Amino acid sequence: MKKAGKKRKATNKSTEWIAGYISANKYTSEENERRREEEGFKEQKGLKNLNSTEKIYVAVIVLGIIGIIIKYGILRMF
Repeated sequence: MKKAGKKRKATNKSTEWIAGYISANKYTSEENERRREEEGFKEQKGLKNLNSTEKIYVAVIVLGIIGIIIKYGILRMF
C-alpha cells in the first residue's frame, strides 16, 4: 500500500502576477513622488498635464455623454 504523501498546495499564478504588478507600480509611484519633491516640482491639477491622447479620450467621452443625453433626454420628449 502506498503511503499518503503531502498534498500539494494549489497556487493561483494570476493572483501572484497581479499582486506583483500592483506592488511594483506602488513602489514606482512612491519613487517618482519622492524624486519630484526633491526637485521641487509642483504637480498641476486639472486637464493641463494630460497628453494629447488623453485629451482626445476625454473629448470622446464628453461627446458620448452629450449624445446619450440628446438621444434619451430630448428626443424621447417628442
